[in-house]
Amino acid sequence: MSQRHTFTAEDVATAFESLEPLLFSRKRRTDAQGNPAPKMLVVAGAEGSGKTYLLNNSLLASRRYDDYVSLYDPAYRKLHPQYEQMKAGGGRYVYAHTEQFIWQLGGKLFEHALANHYDIIMETALDDAAFADVPALALQAGYQLELHLIACQKEFGHWNTLERGVKSVAEDQLERFVSLSKIEVSQANAARIIDAFEAACLVSPGSQISLYQRGMETDRESRLLCRSVCSTALQLVPQAAGADEAYFQPPHIEGRFEIRRTSLDQVPSTYPQYFQLVHTGMVDDQVRSNMLKACCATLGKAQALSERIPADVFRELSLYVLKYLHP
Repeated sequence: MSQRHTFTAEDVATAFESLEPLLFSRKRRTDAQGNPAPKMLVVAGAEGSGKTYLLNNSLLASRRYDDYVSLYDPAYRKLHPQYEQMKAGGGRYVYAHTEQFIWQLGGKLFEHALANHYDIIMETALDDAAFADVPALALQAGYQLELHLIACQKEFGHWNTLERGVKSVAEDQLERFVSLSKIEVSQANAARIIDAFEAACLVSPGSQISLYQRGMETDRESRLLCRSVCSTALQLVPQAAGADEAYFQPPHIEGRFEIRRTSLDQVPSTYPQYFQLVHTGMVDDQVRSNMLKACCATLGKAQALSERIPADVFRELSLYVLKYLHP
């Protein structure tokens, strides 16, 4: 934490108290007997996978989650006691210097929501291996889980964070640049976290897992590949696509995606399919061409803001241009 922008536990408590009337006045879910029956919506994927876009433009737009408590909103950063003083440094500066505060506030919101059985919305970039502990905590508190997992090839995800970062500088938004090494750390954590969620869903009837792909192959949109629900017999059962949706079949990958597992199966089903999508290289000529065009476009935007863009961004984009220019 920057010594110039310190905060105390009391500051976090004050921020929590300011949010409490808004966030915790929502209806709480109960079963037919009047017992708590809370649900937890988790959107997961490495940096640049499009979690927030999927959450805001698809899931929340459905209005099915109106009574859920969101543990993070960019506006929460304004509750830092020195937010006004930070603003002169710009959006990237504010983001960096409110990060520890926002994590502590989110932790406090999570503890209160969990203990009081509120429906919860969480996002994870898979960047903290400790997130693998969340499913067990949710089960202990009686939660039904709904995991939406986005698989994204790491170089596409990295380009997307660079594009997002350049846009944030142009518009002075609260954002940051993310290194490829940080995305690789997330992918290293993925097995532990995803396996923990699958194991929890497998013993919680009604819990579900949805797997998406996002990349140049999907026109940069998150495309649903499959969805499975835990049955009363404690099996993850693949579901047919809904009336208003169709499952995407990735080109150049044989076989359909499905998450299928019984309580007797020892081998996870979700992570191997996630791994396949994440580590499949961009080999198709059209995909490589689209990646090249995207990197060139981002590089052009960055050059127009050259004095405000870190040198690493230019180097990384230039390396991608060279890589995808040549077969």
